[in-house]
Amino acid sequence: MTTVQRITLGYNNVYAVDGDGARLLVDTGPDYHGAREHLSAALGDRLPDIVVATHGHLDHAGLGAFWQQKGVPVGLAPADFHLAAGPQLAKEWEFEAFSGYVRSIGAPADVVDEVLAGLVARRDWARRAAHREEYPAMGRDHRWPTGLRYAPFLPDHALRDGAHAGARMPLLHSPGHTPGSLVLVEETERWLFSGDQLLPEITPTPAIQARASTAGVNSGGSPDDWRLRSLPKFYGSLQRLSKMSFSRCFPGHGEPFDDVATVIAANLAQVEQRSDRVAEQLRVSGNPTLYDLCAALYPRALRRRFWQIVATVQGHCDLLEEEGRVVLREGRYELKP
Repeated sequence: MTTVQRITLGYNNVYAVDGDGARLLVDTGPDYHGAREHLSAALGDRLPDIVVATHGHLDHAGLGAFWQQKGVPVGLAPADFHLAAGPQLAKEWEFEAFSGYVRSIGAPADVVDEVLAGLVARRDWARRAAHREEYPAMGRDHRWPTGLRYAPFLPDHALRDGAHAGARMPLLHSPGHTPGSLVLVEETERWLFSGDQLLPEITPTPAIQARASTAGVNSGGSPDDWRLRSLPKFYGSLQRLSKMSFSRCFPGHGEPFDDVATVIAANLAQVEQRSDRVAEQLRVSGNPTLYDLCAALYPRALRRRFWQIVATVQGHCDLLEEEGRVVLREGRYELKP
């Protein structure tokens, strides 16, 4: 018999799955002040045999080094190893790639200057964070008791699609939220451990992020060579899950839920509806740059929520382009006849 213990760590869920004489921990937990003690108390005297991080973000893999120090191996998909190795933008090639992207989307010069200044501040913060010993102050959203740390680590296991983390726990590669996002399935009970691939009452926003490979950047390729096309990958991963049957979902955030097929269908429908809205705006706007399109869709919020809006609209343009509905020519999008 397989049992699941849900451990709530601020905004995150961590799951201890016991079955066939082994204990698997789904996600490492976020590293905020008190998280280690809370996890240790919840798990009691029995450590996990292995920890599987569903993806490399700091709130899901932030305690990877902590578990390794306790002698517990940590697994992560190889496409997310670069996230575990150090924070985003701390690497110079990644900073240059993001900077080039900002300059390529057709934003006015004052917006470019403002966003690049923000990138410099983020890069400097990331470099300090990689060596931070103290916990940062609580963020504005109050999701955790303090800010989060992320000690870089090298995962012990490279987790690939179809591998098993336990006797009845196959891993499914579900790229999109990150390049190496994965979900786990308990085969007997048909339980889905979804990480950030499927959440109750929210569809995760696609991000502007780097692929695991940096070949395009290092070879002087175009700005898109380095960028993961997040939304098409995320949408494809949802479609894959929609063809499977699950009795219950244990998400990385929020309450577990049973109507898994309904939530997957709602997520797919929301992506499709938003893509249709972007396509309609393209019809109205003619041949806009990405920034023009963002400004038309979100005129009041774009400066304030630049990266969220740009990532969202870019994701839907990527999806429309992959579906053959739009084409990008010399920095401008146009609908195909």
